[in-house]
Amino acid sequence: MGWNCPVCNGLTPLNRRCPRCGSAMEDHGRISDLWADYSPYRPIDDMKRTDGLSDLHSHQCPHTLWCPHCGWSELHMVSEIPSGKSVHPGGGTPVFAPENRPS
Repeated sequence: MGWNCPVCNGLTPLNRRCPRCGSAMEDHGRISDLWADYSPYRPIDDMKRTDGLSDLHSHQCPHTLWCPHCGWSELHMVSEIPSGKSVHPGGGTPVFAPENRPS
C-alpha cells in the first residue's frame, strides 16, 4: 500500500502558528526538496531512505515552516494517509477511488 501526504497533495491545509510570535507560518514544502537541485524529482521514498529522519517507517512527511514576521523556522511532521483513503471529516470513499468509477 502506498502513502500520501495530504498537505503536499492539496487535500488539507497546513495551518500552524509561530511558537515565538503567534503569526501564521508559511509552508515551504518537504525539507528534502530544498536540499539539492534535483531533489524534488527523486522518488519520495528514495529521499526518505537517505534523509536521516524516521519518516519512511512512521509514514510522515517533513515540512519546513517559516514565520515571515519574526523569521522562526521549524520542521513539522505531517501524518501521511494510505493511498485512496478519505481525509474528509465525515469519512467516506473519495471519488477518485477505482471502485467508484462508472462502468
